[in-house]
Amino acid sequence: MASSLLPDIAVTMPSVPQPLSSWPEHLQASWLRCAHQTSASLWHPPHCARGQTLESLRQRKRDLLTTGEMALEDLYEFMEGRPCALLLTDESGCLLARTGHPDTLQALAVLGFGPGAFFSEGRIGTNAVNLAALEGVPLCVSGPQHFNQRLHPWHCCASPVYNSTGRQVAIVALICRVEEAAPGDLALTVSAGRELANLLQMERLMQESQHHLSELYALLDGMEDGVLAWDPQGRLRYLNALAASRLQLDPAVCLGQPLDHHLLMPQRLRLAIAEMTPLSHVEVTLERRETRGEAFIDALVSLKPLPGPDGVSFIVLLHPTDRLRAIHQLRQTVPELSALVGESSAMRKLLRHARQAARGQGPVLLRGEEEVGKAQLAEAIHFGSERAAGPLVIFNCQAWPRERMALELMGSDEAGQERAGKFELAHGGTLVLEQVECLPAPMQAALLQLLKTGRIQRFDSARILPLRVRIIATSSAPLEQRVQEGGFGRQLLYALQGCELWLPSLRERRADLPGLIRQHLTVQGGEPGRQFTPDALDCLLTYPWPGNLGELRSAIEYALLHCSEAQIPPRALPAAIRQGHCLLANEVVGQPLLTLAELEHQAILRAARASKGQVSQMARQLGISRTTLWRRLKLLDIDPADYHH
Repeated sequence: MASSLLPDIAVTMPSVPQPLSSWPEHLQASWLRCAHQTSASLWHPPHCARGQTLESLRQRKRDLLTTGEMALEDLYEFMEGRPCALLLTDESGCLLARTGHPDTLQALAVLGFGPGAFFSEGRIGTNAVNLAALEGVPLCVSGPQHFNQRLHPWHCCASPVYNSTGRQVAIVALICRVEEAAPGDLALTVSAGRELANLLQMERLMQESQHHLSELYALLDGMEDGVLAWDPQGRLRYLNALAASRLQLDPAVCLGQPLDHHLLMPQRLRLAIAEMTPLSHVEVTLERRETRGEAFIDALVSLKPLPGPDGVSFIVLLHPTDRLRAIHQLRQTVPELSALVGESSAMRKLLRHARQAARGQGPVLLRGEEEVGKAQLAEAIHFGSERAAGPLVIFNCQAWPRERMALELMGSDEAGQERAGKFELAHGGTLVLEQVECLPAPMQAALLQLLKTGRIQRFDSARILPLRVRIIATSSAPLEQRVQEGGFGRQLLYALQGCELWLPSLRERRADLPGLIRQHLTVQGGEPGRQFTPDALDCLLTYPWPGNLGELRSAIEYALLHCSEAQIPPRALPAAIRQGHCLLANEVVGQPLLTLAELEHQAILRAARASKGQVSQMARQLGISRTTLWRRLKLLDIDPADYHH
């Protein structure tokens, strides 16, 4: 009936309709715009996206559409069948979702407001959806406030929806006939818009959390450690592939169940859980409840408590088994100062100074003849220091050609040769420079710069790297003579001599020989109970050992290879050691094997052993006075007390 009146209205109304001055400014401005774009009497159905275009649009707005449809349906259920419609458009005014009374939806469809319809002011005139999007505020357009007469029977409230960044993403609208309008419609629409904004924010946070969780799971699955986590109630919540394989657990069965139904924790782990105490790299034995497969599993674990509002959750890391084996091997092979044989006064003095060096922070210079144990002492100082957990890098300066030395020590930034040098690799730990006298002049300067400033510059690079590394240098050369000859930097020697330790030769620590022989027999012998006969032991004790510890190791290895008996006789020893002992024992006249000073040293040591360190008896055996003997003992650094046994 209304449509039959439209031609008369079109004839009788003014050609340019005017808004009422009492209307809000945004309505008046909209009417003025519409007067130049569309007709108030002729109805042009809205433009509508269809087919692939609409499907593509809905796909892009999938999150908004899913959440918005749910919000509209929940709101209309609250309205108990009121004859109205709830609409959801995107920020451009394209209708994405609608719900409401079937009669209302049908009447709107007749006007062209179906899925994909655009609420364009230039097409359908003043409308609440377009104005809310344009003004950015909730508003109402009712009855004759619509520019086009076909919309005069309708009342519409619309509210923009914003995301967490303040960007407009949607419009929520309530539309009904004018006679069905209620005073609270605008407030209801505003509440619906806010609820949708909150839901979108929650959805975004959940998606971000899910994304981060997926990234975390991917990271955990890619770790070298097995990972398992349980909640405050003890239910297993996460188990990565490595942990499942190592513990022989099926995630599909175990997840969500109490962990103690599948795994029995050792006492130490249970106490740490009860006290909420973290653990780091602790060796434990885990027991599986089921007997299928391995029942007891040795593991190296770390435990981390995670306090939360509902209690304390826990994460356990199962470190790789090769790391466990490495720790076992390290414990067996790490040299300790207390494990070094030191019965002689010279070694007791050295070890006392070495313990002081381990507590220090500055560089250490270890000097002495070749094969006196400088490398072993350097490692013992490192593992006895606060840097024991850091890296220990050993670099033999004599083993590398000079042209490669800078690249190996300093590293490089050059394209294709990017690498960290030994200085960088030792950051946080210790760098041992064996045969430091072989360093070329440029590397000596770099080492001196590191000792003074704690910084180095990479090879062929302008980059300065701050490092925290301790230097232990070893040398068998007369460094002072090298300084005089210009082969070693004077200032570098001064810097290294802040803690200088001289290691005695084997002939200067005769009291240590029995202990060293027992130690090498234990390490190399393999079979327990093997030992040297008294005669063979006498050969070893009287030999001067010009090759020091290296020669001693070789001699014992030689003897073990040439004798399968439990008691090793003299004939199993190398000929040089047997002959050297016999020459001294029989006092053969001829070209001496030792210098006079060494012969004197041997005579005093033999007298000390024969008299068990009694100075008076030693003096009588040697045919010298006690005063002369004391002078010689002091000069040769021999302590008679070492032989009181």
